[in-house]
Amino acid sequence: MESLKTFKNRKGPRTVIHFMVLYFNNCCIHGFRYLTRAMLMFFEKFLWFTLLVVSIYFCIVVCLSSIDRYYTKSTHIGLERNYIFWNTTLPSLTVCPMDRLNISIFAEYCRKNGVKGSQKDILWDFLENLANSTYINFQNIPESDQIDQVIKDIGLKAENYMQLIYNLTYDKTYEPNINERIRCVDGSTYIHVRQVLTEWGLCYLGNSMLTDQYSSRYFIFGESPKPNKYEQELSLIQCQVGSFFQRDTQFTLRGFSGPAIIAFAHSAFEVSKVDSNSNYAEDGIMYDLSTEEIVAEENLEHETTIAMRKCRFYHESNLTHYPFYSRNICQQECRINLAYRICKCIPHFYPNRIANPKKVCDYKTLRSCFPRHAKFFLKLYEENGNEEKHSGCYCEQNCLDAVVTIKSIDPMANAKHLLQGIGSQLTVKTWPQTRLKRQVIFSLTDLLVSIGGTAGLFLGFSVLGFVEVLYFFTIRLIWQILGYSL
Repeated sequence: MESLKTFKNRKGPRTVIHFMVLYFNNCCIHGFRYLTRAMLMFFEKFLWFTLLVVSIYFCIVVCLSSIDRYYTKSTHIGLERNYIFWNTTLPSLTVCPMDRLNISIFAEYCRKNGVKGSQKDILWDFLENLANSTYINFQNIPESDQIDQVIKDIGLKAENYMQLIYNLTYDKTYEPNINERIRCVDGSTYIHVRQVLTEWGLCYLGNSMLTDQYSSRYFIFGESPKPNKYEQELSLIQCQVGSFFQRDTQFTLRGFSGPAIIAFAHSAFEVSKVDSNSNYAEDGIMYDLSTEEIVAEENLEHETTIAMRKCRFYHESNLTHYPFYSRNICQQECRINLAYRICKCIPHFYPNRIANPKKVCDYKTLRSCFPRHAKFFLKLYEENGNEEKHSGCYCEQNCLDAVVTIKSIDPMANAKHLLQGIGSQLTVKTWPQTRLKRQVIFSLTDLLVSIGGTAGLFLGFSVLGFVEVLYFFTIRLIWQILGYSL
């Protein structure tokens, strides 16, 4: 208590000055001690003060430059050429059949709901066109009073369009007869196939690196696809890969019995795009492709943030309607938000299992609103004279991806006879001799070394110097306040 009273009776400013002089005389930072030495002239003290100010200024500038480099330029995409050690993932195929509904399931549905005669034909035509509708053909959905009456009779609401189409569509990956099953094969090797919900409706995806979250059942009901016992009985792989020493590598997605298909060839790390790379065929399609992978260092995800590397991994979703991320999926969410902003509702083929579901468009809105803005929805920008109108949406690149180049597209002659149905074949004849790799070139350790080196260069500062600052202005300051002279 006596020591505290003595300290309170001292003059505060003199005590502060005495403590700062004590720190300047004992700190390890170069130059500070010359400011408090009594034997130096004013000119010498002013010179050292100027040198200290200049050194501190440039130290801060260089350290801020290092911090900026860490947050904005810490990664780059390098080029690798050691191709003899690579296993390159083949691209994916997404195939959409033009006959969506199963006639037997549809007949049973009509029997249970009392739909008969001409109403049955009207409902079939309406649902087939609705199942095949997308941004380029919404205007082809039929409209009539009879359709309105049938929809009213069966109590079909817009938010249930996709669920009804799914229930009336037979997932042919579960077909017991292997010759009629939709399957992806390379000789005796079978590749996993799943039914997916795309902007073209229900389609089939083969040879993909995406998880089963990308499936029609998960998007519509929030459930993982049921185990396919027919696939499990086979020698099944998730994705086909090839190396430089292999000859032509290919696979075929087959089993489509309808009049025609629409096929998409794309990266195995991506989904199909509604606005590009679609091919219509009545017999079959053969793709000759080349692919160049974009890979990432193992430490890329843990040592960098999304803003630093300017890309996202599959599980780093910032989307509302989708639990995973890819650039094309992000663009699909852009279309969802743009459609909701312009037409006040969204098409039926988007997942809508969110906390606050968006209104789903009825077929009349699809016919009236969407065709007028089709180009804007597809490209996410449009030109009005000399002005460009953008959606305001930005999507980061995928950290893991592949650049797929289509060399040629040829029809598959007699595919129905050879494959017992329509199919699509993908072939890679030449393997890449380069690939791109996302790398960390300026890590957190490099940042600390850079800042430490800068502080040491300009001020002679070190980690122990920092500890000394903490010591002087915590422990030693407390003892000084308590009246102890150290």
